[in-house]
Amino acid sequence: MLPSFQALGLTIPMYGVMSALGMLAAFVLLGLTRKHTRFSEDQALSAALWAIIMGFLGAKVLYWIVEIDQIIADPSYLLHTLREGFVFYGALIGGLGGVAIYSLRKKLPFFSLTDYFIPGLVIGHAFGRIGCFFAGCCYGMECETPISVVFPAGGAAPAGIPLLPTQLMESAFLFLLCAFLVWRLTKKKPFGTVSGWYMVLYGVWRFVIEFFRSDERGAVGALSTSQFISLFVFAGGVALLLLVKFGVLKKTVLDLPIPVEEEPKKKKDKVEAAEEAVKEEAKPAEETKPEEPKAETEAKPEEKE
Repeated sequence: MLPSFQALGLTIPMYGVMSALGMLAAFVLLGLTRKHTRFSEDQALSAALWAIIMGFLGAKVLYWIVEIDQIIADPSYLLHTLREGFVFYGALIGGLGGVAIYSLRKKLPFFSLTDYFIPGLVIGHAFGRIGCFFAGCCYGMECETPISVVFPAGGAAPAGIPLLPTQLMESAFLFLLCAFLVWRLTKKKPFGTVSGWYMVLYGVWRFVIEFFRSDERGAVGALSTSQFISLFVFAGGVALLLLVKFGVLKKTVLDLPIPVEEEPKKKKDKVEAAEEAVKEEAKPAEETKPEEPKAETEAKPEEKE
């Protein structure tokens, strides 16, 4: 594993590289799937910025909440962890809060935005978990299996012992989940369908995979902090899918207005045709010159002597 590498005299952490790749992949995916929505490019970008900013803030705040005992003992811990220590569920809650603010400001259905953004969130999370593997954090329990990994010294994981690579296991699950959610998005089901499936499937997965992790990550009673939150995520997802099933949530992408930049091509063609007609009428009539008679060039047959 390679926690970091040197380039141009700088130490570059692999976690940062994979996070950047994840963000790039998320934006590419959002660009590809926007055709299945009726969001303009400006709407998609503005909502994404709200989600990213609030997501980073939420991830940091929840990390500090989990580490509150350490902060009370040493308040300087806040400053020492400004650039490290993030909790995914905090990013999810914060990101949803950012989307909620944007949807209220622009009067757009909240779940229309969450359905669109969640596949991008999932693929970004998948790359982030690969970053966790390189950094050695979020490692699994000690066990001898064909897929166990021995981490070297210098990372966050204990060195020299075989550990379950829960980071890569979760990454693989997230890539599959992303593919499933994109497929659901293309079906133009009522808003909340994609979000509901994500909450149910990831809530179950996260609750289960936490049993196989052995890193320090906070606890609520007998459950880890993430397991405790997963219970509410799963319940919320089930409730959302039931609201869709019984028709409480029934609006689809077809109920959204078509943005100006996405109007049917017919209108554009009509405007262009009208402009061309005006230009043609403005041109002076060209004088037609009479054709000059062609000179007869009949060759006389040569006489043989």
